This record gives sequence, C-alpha cells and structure tokens, in this order.
Amino acid sequence: MDKITDSNLLDNILKLLPVGIFWKDSDRRFLGANQMFLDYYGLSGINDIIGKNDEDMGWHIDPEPFKKIELQVLNTGQSILNVPGECIVKGELRKIKASKCPLYSDGKIIGLVGYFLDITDEVEEKNRLSHLSNTDDLTGILNRRAFGNIILEYEKQYKAKKTDFVLFMIDLDHFKRINDKHGHEYGNMVLTSVAKSITKACADNSVAFRYGGDEFIVIHQLFSSSDIESLEKRIYRYIDSPLNIDGNNISIKASIGHAIYSETLSIDTLLELSDNRMYDVKKLHHRV
Repeated sequence: MDKITDSNLLDNILKLLPVGIFWKDSDRRFLGANQMFLDYYGLSGINDIIGKNDEDMGWHIDPEPFKKIELQVLNTGQSILNVPGECIVKGELRKIKASKCPLYSDGKIIGLVGYFLDITDEVEEKNRLSHLSNTDDLTGILNRRAFGNIILEYEKQYKAKKTDFVLFMIDLDHFKRINDKHGHEYGNMVLTSVAKSITKACADNSVAFRYGGDEFIVIHQLFSSSDIESLEKRIYRYIDSPLNIDGNNISIKASIGHAIYSETLSIDTLLELSDNRMYDVKKLHHRV
C-alpha cells in the first residue's frame, strides 16, 4: 500500500480548499501559492509571482494597507484575520477578505502565510438588500427605517462636535381630497412627484425621507441660522410648483414645521416639536 506523505497531503489540501492561499518570505516576497490563487489572478504559473511582492504585481489601487498589515504580522507575530480590501483582478475591481499569520522556524519569524476569499457578490447582495430595506417602495427616496439610522449619525455628530441640525416635518394639505377625487393610483403618482420635488429642493446638503403616508422629513445640518428660512422657502417653492400628472394640472400645497436639535437634545422630542409646529401651520392653512 502506498504511503501518504506529508507533502502529498499538503498538496491535496491546497488544491481542495476553496480559497486562494499564498506564502511569503520575511521581505514579503512570494514563495508559493496554490492553484486557486493562480487561477484567480489569471497567472500562467507560479514563476509569475515568485520573488515579487504585491506592489510589483500591481494588484491594489492603494497597496499601503496590505503592506502595513504584512509588516505587522512579520514584526509582531500577530495573526490578522478577515481584513476587507480591494484588488484588481482581470480588469475588475474585486472585494476580498484576507487573513495572514506568521511562519516560524526555530522560534524565529521567517515569513508569513495567508489566504483570501472573494466577497464581491456577498457585499453587492448585502448592499442591494440594504438599499431595498432603506428605500421607500413607492417614491424611491429613503424611508422611515433609514431615517431612524441616519438621524442617529446626526445626533452623534452633534454630541462629538456640537454640529447642530434642523428637522423639517412636511405634510401635504388636503391630500385625502386628491385620493377621493382621482383615486389612490393617482395619489401615488402625486406622492412620487412630490418626493422628487423635495429631493431637488434638498440639493446636496440635506437628506429627504418619506416618513409615512403623505408625510416627509428633511434633515439639514446647520452652518447658519439663515439656512432654516431659506431651505424652508425652497421646499415650499418646489412643492408648490404646478404639476401635470397623468394629463391633469394640479397644485399641491404643504405644511412645514421645523425644530432644531439643540432645542430638544432628544430625537423623540425633536420629532414631536417639529410635528406640533407643522400642525400649527396646517391649522392656519385650513383657515384660508
């Protein structure tokens, strides 16, 4: 019976594992790699990489983070696992997750061994699902769930650097009449059009959300107190612009209330205050 040697066993393991495996000397130069590694990068053979480092191969837009990690492994003996990064593969920019650990001989670090997984599809699917879960199905703008996450970032920035922000609560006037007169499908077209108008009004320095029904929210980071009045007027102007939806000319009006985070120091209170002020405006509109 043929004897299974350590060398035969290692060769078969390297072929079997569904990851790209490589090993380098103490100067970060390639000493070897498994077939999957070579196939992944489209290399004709091991001689294409022997004696070279990542910088020589040109696989990374910015090779410094990869170099830094490898030097850390070689200098400290620390294993570093599951580090995300990007590499250029056959003309594409791919996302990978790499792990590296030191190679020892007689208690001395003589190089490193590592492996990587391609996680491009996984990341893209995660991003796709995140986009779906944070996007309003009807209007295509951010939804209430996204609002809950993003406003925490604004609050965090305030607590760290006292960067204040204002929240605008927007509600369409007499929207029920539109649904009753033209039907819900038409009402949905109105909401989609209004969402586009609000997004345009926000330009590049505010974030717009559909909070629910015909209610929208805009968050704006404050650099000047004059920002509040100018942005509120801008939102009114964009919403009030005459619309032609499905062949019908229609005029949309809205009520807007705002509150500044430093007034409340609480997201819940910020929402409540802006909502109350919005309803105060709505009452005035209904009297007209």
